[in-house]
Amino acid sequence: MARCPYCLSPNPAGSSICHSCGRVVLGTRGMSMRVGAPIPGGELVQRARRGSPPGLNVRRGGKRREKKKRNNIRTMVLVVAIAFLFLFTPAQERISNQLEKWLDSLLDEFGPAREYPVHAAYTAERNVNLFNPHGQSITFSYELPIPSLRTDFGISEFGHELADGSSNPVMTLQEVTNMVVHTDGGQNHVNIPLHEEYLAENDAVILDSTSEAYWPPVGQNSNRCSVDRCVIWQGDIPPGEVITLVVQYDVIGTSFTWWGGERAPDEAPRSSHGFSIDNDNSGTLDDYQRTGRLNTMYDQFGAHQQWYDRDPGPSRNWAIDGTNSVVVELANEIASSLPTQHEDNPYAFSHAAFIKIRDSIVYSQGLAPARSGPACIVDERGDCDEQSNAWMSLLRTRNIPAWYEFGPMTDGQFSGWEPHAWANAIFPFDTDWCDENGIMLEACFIEGEVDVVNNRWLLHTPTTLTEWIETPSNLGDAAYDFYRPLSIGCVNCWTETWETIGEAEISGGTFRVPVRIGE
Repeated sequence: MARCPYCLSPNPAGSSICHSCGRVVLGTRGMSMRVGAPIPGGELVQRARRGSPPGLNVRRGGKRREKKKRNNIRTMVLVVAIAFLFLFTPAQERISNQLEKWLDSLLDEFGPAREYPVHAAYTAERNVNLFNPHGQSITFSYELPIPSLRTDFGISEFGHELADGSSNPVMTLQEVTNMVVHTDGGQNHVNIPLHEEYLAENDAVILDSTSEAYWPPVGQNSNRCSVDRCVIWQGDIPPGEVITLVVQYDVIGTSFTWWGGERAPDEAPRSSHGFSIDNDNSGTLDDYQRTGRLNTMYDQFGAHQQWYDRDPGPSRNWAIDGTNSVVVELANEIASSLPTQHEDNPYAFSHAAFIKIRDSIVYSQGLAPARSGPACIVDERGDCDEQSNAWMSLLRTRNIPAWYEFGPMTDGQFSGWEPHAWANAIFPFDTDWCDENGIMLEACFIEGEVDVVNNRWLLHTPTTLTEWIETPSNLGDAAYDFYRPLSIGCVNCWTETWETIGEAEISGGTFRVPVRIGE
């Protein structure tokens, strides 16, 4: 019998609800977050994160919506039936084309899709629960990321550099306007500085009688943030007790598409300068050799076909592996399916790989550690980070730079949260297109998000809260550290929960992103 970390009452293995206090229990005995067991003595072993994608065809409206939907379906069937009757008239070809347009429209409206808000403002609360099952106190240290301002150029404050020496402004996609931490039962609520400001361990803020917090620079020492700006929460947990860190984030977010293709959602904002990418204005693989960020990201990500070793020992366990024969074979198959004019086009290859993984890999419960890209392809199943591993493995066969983005995810109504992982990629624009638009070649690219399991091709939505975008490191060491924020001397004694406080303020309406097999 396991014990509930909230009230310490016995709880049957496999149950996600404590029978005594009624609270949801996360972790390996509740809603799985794939949180691995830390090695006794303090080694960090949080495993790969997972989150169920937002539900298909989620709509507001309850029973009224269901009634309307049934009426719409009956109308759709009637329209299709009438259209087929017309196929037997002399104007068969013209009517067949019209029927195809009707069917496309009906699929977009009623077929499988995910629905996202255009703009949203909300408050999210995170609870980090640590339980000490031992008969003596244990020491812990936990790194809590401080989210950066997220723009359509990653975390950069500058957009495309123009030939006249000016720069286009960036569009802010996510801004955390306030971040407050306190412990459950503690009286000291601490506002965390969101910009470059640091607090040393010697000046740590007392949260309660057993724990404190500070926000140091990044460094290699134990009293430094290992990956990026963070709050270090540390202290002691008395025997048999639970300690909880409560974090509240006030967030403003907007949707944004870097994609200029005909299937891109019209409702999602784009660059005000029209700098969206598609097959017609994208560059070639050779364009990664341009000076500037394209070449930098190629050197730091794309040139390394094996990335993020999950095994700290002498053996290798790459999450992303572009050398694996299964991956190489599938990548060659995808490349051979492209039109001749796109055979050297990294954008066209990456989009085709996205469609292949999206359509052929079944969303499934993840493993600890997460499946590698090759294993996900072989198993034909995987969760968010596993499918991202598969997609990025395909890209690495062509040395196309792609990297991780991490943070929690919610549905379109902000009614539930799950840990999540997705990808970023950088694509060059065509040289002639850059010249025509007055953009300096070294700055002529897009850098956008790709989330395979949620069908977000170069699309950002406010339903993800970006905690960290992977930065260059030695073969993915930074990703290894990010997955392991906790040092504690016990096993299976860490859970996390997320929830929305109050109602999210959604503005600009919502939009649907349909799923069409092969498109």
